[in-house]
Amino acid sequence: MEKSFSKFNKALLIGIGGGADIVGTIPTKILLESYGVQTILAGLPWERYSIDPYPGPRPFSEIVNKTTINKSLCWANKNTKTKDGLYFSESKVSNYLNQKVVLLNIFNSPKQISEDLLDFCNKKKIDLVVGIDVGGDVLASGKEPGLASPLADSLMLSAINYLSNGIETLIGVLGYGSDGELTPKEIDQSLSLLNKNKGVLGSSGITKTSYSIMKKIIKTVETDASRIPLISYEGFKGQYPIRRGRVKVEVHPMCQITFYINPKKLYKNISTSARLVSKSKDIFHANNILLKKGFRTELDYEIKTHTLSIASNNKG
Repeated sequence: MEKSFSKFNKALLIGIGGGADIVGTIPTKILLESYGVQTILAGLPWERYSIDPYPGPRPFSEIVNKTTINKSLCWANKNTKTKDGLYFSESKVSNYLNQKVVLLNIFNSPKQISEDLLDFCNKKKIDLVVGIDVGGDVLASGKEPGLASPLADSLMLSAINYLSNGIETLIGVLGYGSDGELTPKEIDQSLSLLNKNKGVLGSSGITKTSYSIMKKIIKTVETDASRIPLISYEGFKGQYPIRRGRVKVEVHPMCQITFYINPKKLYKNISTSARLVSKSKDIFHANNILLKKGFRTELDYEIKTHTLSIASNNKG
């Protein structure tokens, strides 16, 4: 896989799960740039609820200091924030790297997102799009008991699956369970099935350069899942607490590896949730589809938590 990277000129690297997944694009950015490929980073305006108590992703209408590209994309910089003052992980990454990044409007349908991505790529002469998931829940079949946040990954995998018809695409998975949702055994099962279908195209580890950049970024970007690959690189092995101590994940050498996967094979052979939401009209429609099929979602969790918080404050 790595040898074939040299055929590309410019790549768009998208943190597809929100919640600082953009930090997980750094190892792939450094890898591609070593082959002479220019890179643009992107992410979703959706921080974890513990950081942003607004339920769900932020719509573009609530974001200031941005430059609209189309219905699904906008440029962000170090000053990009919400009207109520929240700076996104993407804004902080932009500040550190001193370069603009892209925010995606995940409220739109997967089809709309894919069409707008393709239009942007054509205009910017981008010939590769890589969606990066930190943790590995994009590899979920849907049967895993720990799966709690499939919505963003499913919408973006579906969009990238559509996009694959017009441009070369990859899904990158970093962390090997570092978000505390899928166990290493469950990730093993998905990767094994993908291998049988020739869906795993390669892998790459964290380097000294990517480690140094990520280490500096996470001083200002709060993240659990993207921190685990770094402590794995540092040599830690064993149980490590995340989510402010509520969850423990197994840290091992595989946590620092990014696996590159064929999106079409992942969509077809593994991700029930991506297939379910592929024709959804918007994020709320997609959310309802998953809930009706018995999935838990991050949007449902945030809405319920926000409602309970308001009710508690009113009682007080």
